[in-house]
Amino acid sequence: MSTMSLSYALFTVAATAGGAGTAWLTTALHFRSKMSELGAQVEQAERAKQKAQELAVQSRQQVEALQQALSEAKRDGAIHNAAASARAEAAAAHAAKAAKEKARADLIRQLDSAESIDRATHGFADTQPLNR
Repeated sequence: MSTMSLSYALFTVAATAGGAGTAWLTTALHFRSKMSELGAQVEQAERAKQKAQELAVQSRQQVEALQQALSEAKRDGAIHNAAASARAEAAAAHAAKAAKEKARADLIRQLDSAESIDRATHGFADTQPLNR
């Protein structure tokens, strides 16, 4: 019985060591894959950060170029001339709209006066039954 209990004890120790090794291997593989996923995420975040910095530099350059062009345009008076021409176009459009409204009102007034003359000349003609 002592050999059986000794072999049973050895089997138990070997099974426990095997189970522990399998658990360690499984855990190591699991966390290695998690670490590689997190490493990929960090790398992607670094690339996004670098791209954002490049875009920020580009936008600063564009802003500087636009500010320089604006100051040159102001210096040359192009903006003032453009604003004046825009105001002149708006005034011309307003005048054309007013002339159109006046012409429409005159036309309506003429048509109304023509209808009132037609009504006065006919008198009772419209109220008489038609002879067939």
